[in-house]
This record gives sequence, C-alpha cells and structure tokens, in this order.
Amino acid sequence: MTTTTWRHRLVFTALPHASCSNNENVLIYGLPVFRLLLAVFAVMFTLHTTAQEVKTFEFELRVGTTFPTQTFVGSKRLGPQLGMEARWNLKRVPMDIGAEVYVGSAVRESEGWDMSNRTAALSAVADYNFSRGRGVSTFVGMGVGLLSRYDVIEGNYGKEGSKVLGCITPRAGVELWRHLRLTLEHRFCIDGYSTVGLSVGYVFGGGIKSKNH
Repeated sequence: MTTTTWRHRLVFTALPHASCSNNENVLIYGLPVFRLLLAVFAVMFTLHTTAQEVKTFEFELRVGTTFPTQTFVGSKRLGPQLGMEARWNLKRVPMDIGAEVYVGSAVRESEGWDMSNRTAALSAVADYNFSRGRGVSTFVGMGVGLLSRYDVIEGNYGKEGSKVLGCITPRAGVELWRHLRLTLEHRFCIDGYSTVGLSVGYVFGGGIKSKNH
C-alpha cells in the first residue's frame, strides 16, 4: 500500500469495509476519537486562557422558588426560598469556595390543608466556573451542610419540633454580566423535605479585577 492510499483511508473512510484488516479498522475508528480528544483539550485550554482575573470576594443575595421531589403526602405545590452566600474566588484555578445561608419550604396540599415543610440550612459550597470573568459564565457546584426542619400546617407548628440533619446540594447555573446569577439546585435531605429549586441572585463585588491592583 502506498503512502497516498494509506492517508486516504485514514482521513476519508468513516466506516470499515469488509475487506479491511483488524489493524486498519482500529486505526479508522481511532482517528475520529483522537480528533475529538484534541478538540476537547483545545476548548478546555481556550476557556482557561481566556478566563479573566476577577476580584477575590463576592456576596450574593437571591430569591427563588422550590418544588418537592418526593411524594410524601398530598399534592406538590411551588414554595419559596431565600438565600445569601459569601464566596472567595481562587486565583490559580477557576473555582470559588464559600458559605451559604438558606431558608426554603417544600409545600404540599393534603385533604384541604396546606402543609409547609420548612428548612433552614448552613452549608459550605464550592463551584467550578467556565469562562470566569466574561459576560456569560456557566458553573457547576456542590453544597454540604446542616439543615434544621420544621413542619407548619395551616399556620400551626407541627408537634415534632425542630430537628437538625445533614443535606447535600448539587447545583448548576449561569452568571450574566458578572453580577446576575441564575441557579438550578437539588437539595437532598430526609423524606418530605428534599426540593429542586430555581433562583435568581445579584452578586455584589466580584467582576473583573482592575489592572491597577
């Protein structure tokens, strides 16, 4: 086989022919995978090198809605959530770490009664940011912390009282114009209190660091 024919088969053949040997099939299949890996590394390198240096500290206030993820009792309804978060942007990697204070509710209606399974949480949080410091920056993260729960039925507190439990909160979202932050999260805790939430927040601080600093 000549050099020209060999290159022709590597570049232009998408599927192996019946007459190809096993070694040729491996090369033919391996070429697109190799190109895909190169493309992925190129994108990752571009995102890293184009990320701009941002200010070290930022503070976020947010408001949003929740929806129960477990059947528990009654029919599920939308509920409220409020949160605030302090974050420190790491310099060497596009990550931030911080602390979150959260209050929210898993709301249901059962037999004509409104039931609100309320939670208050204090969590340590961390996010990985893609294209940090740019006009549109996506992120994925996780929160781990302690959660206090309380049941409220038609304005009356439940009989069990408050209990402190652990909670885990994976999340993802997008930050627009370096200050407006949209977050989708899933807060895992005991049966009846887990929720998926969507919130909008405003970030104070953060943004691109001045060249004079």
